[in-house]
Amino acid sequence: MPWWRALQRNAPANTVRALWADARHYIRWCGFNGRVAVPAVPETVITYLTALSKNGGRDGQPAAYGTVARRKSTIATLHEAAGLPDPCKDRLVRLEMKGFAGRLGRRPAQAVGLRREDVQEILAALNREEGPQAVRDAALIAVGYDTLRRRAELVRLTVADVQAERDGSGRLFVSRSKTDQGGQGRWCWLGPDTMTLLQRWLRLRALLLDEALAEGEQLMRRCSRGDAARREKLERRQTRLECCRAVLWLQIGADRLTRGTDAVLGPLGVSGPDPGKRVGEIFKARAKAVGLEGTGVPGEGAVSGHSLRVGAAQDLVAAGFGLPAIQQAGDWTSPTMPARYGERIAAGAGAMAQLAEKQGRGGVGGDEDDLGQMQK
Repeated sequence: MPWWRALQRNAPANTVRALWADARHYIRWCGFNGRVAVPAVPETVITYLTALSKNGGRDGQPAAYGTVARRKSTIATLHEAAGLPDPCKDRLVRLEMKGFAGRLGRRPAQAVGLRREDVQEILAALNREEGPQAVRDAALIAVGYDTLRRRAELVRLTVADVQAERDGSGRLFVSRSKTDQGGQGRWCWLGPDTMTLLQRWLRLRALLLDEALAEGEQLMRRCSRGDAARREKLERRQTRLECCRAVLWLQIGADRLTRGTDAVLGPLGVSGPDPGKRVGEIFKARAKAVGLEGTGVPGEGAVSGHSLRVGAAQDLVAAGFGLPAIQQAGDWTSPTMPARYGERIAAGAGAMAQLAEKQGRGGVGGDEDDLGQMQK
């Protein structure tokens, strides 16, 4: 289908993956239930979405309203691609969607934010740790906080994207982002403390990479004629490492081929729909190491690859920056997400909080013992 091929070429990988998964689920359901997927009648759409609302979630649980709405959008896209009327525009389908919103609508869980004090605690722990992974992770976490970059954007960075300034700060050029698919690029600011950590990593990564390549050359020279398979593996390793020269973040670990520890294995990014997967794993592991796994606050989940982005947005809200400035810092196209991230913090500066201050009730807080009794 020309439309699908064009989508694969031009749309973000995550969009293509989600659309394909949703379309496959819908088409399989129609086949199993004796329904025509395309062109569909409104009754088919309603029946399918109703089934989702009952047991379309994990472990047979009701699907979230966001899932139902996304599947409806996929059905509409399939009909648009085929040049057919959209059954989702039918009045009955729209009426059912309102009902789903009332029954299934709930606040989506967001990643717990790693705020500046949390980042400082993680960096202090990494400073006490030895090894190249600690150096890399400290720089990665510092850069992630200062720039509010998404994990997929972090793993695409190159060494050439980092520029030092005379005042000790730095600039990071992000060539492409989720909201900049055209590749216009933008500059992000890096604090002097972040630049110190990043320059330490840059020096170390260059040294590690040179040592890994030199070791590979030595091992290849030692290969006898009967070691063709091993030599081929070493050649592939050398090619992979050569491709890492421009990459900013490298994967560090045990190399079974050379039996080295803390060795360069390749780029930190992975192939597939989630290139920043390892970044999220690093954030989780480093937060867990200092006891920062979750807050227990309603609506907040666990630490994820978004946690630094959320935490930095919350710190901006707490510092009094408005939503336009926060949107610009984090490349959000609408104020919805940064407003949600900072909602609990902003409540502390709301009208009732200001009124309480004027009434002489601000900062009272009561006895901590009394508050503890109330919570019990």
